[in-house]
Amino acid sequence: MLRPEGTISFYSLMHCGVYALVRRGEIVYIGKSGKLWVRLYNHCNNRGKVVYLPEGCLRQNKGINFDDIWIWPCMLGQMDSLEVHLIHKYEPRYNVKGKPNPVISIPEEMKELLKQLIVITDLPPVLEMAPQRAYITRRL
Repeated sequence: MLRPEGTISFYSLMHCGVYALVRRGEIVYIGKSGKLWVRLYNHCNNRGKVVYLPEGCLRQNKGINFDDIWIWPCMLGQMDSLEVHLIHKYEPRYNVKGKPNPVISIPEEMKELLKQLIVITDLPPVLEMAPQRAYITRRL
């Protein structure tokens, strides 16, 4: 049977794939799921709300605001590589995974302390344990 005119098929939501949450034409988050409709339901439910995380977590998350969803249906084995490719391509603001880590410079005081350390390897085993590294402060 042909789909009636004016309807939308949600066939791709019944399978796995990669999705993008879009806000005003800009991709703000890219994710993947084996059950797209379940994951997207959670995103829609939490949109703009404070999400309470389990006890012991250090912070609370706020749901992502979005007004559109784009879907790339794929096979289960392709999800990881497709997600990483799309994160590198679009660089969404809410994705952390796949973004290059910022380079943090080492303060000069720390560099001076590191110069005073030497590493001694191949020490004899202590109490039948594997050889360990020992760090000994070198006095100038």
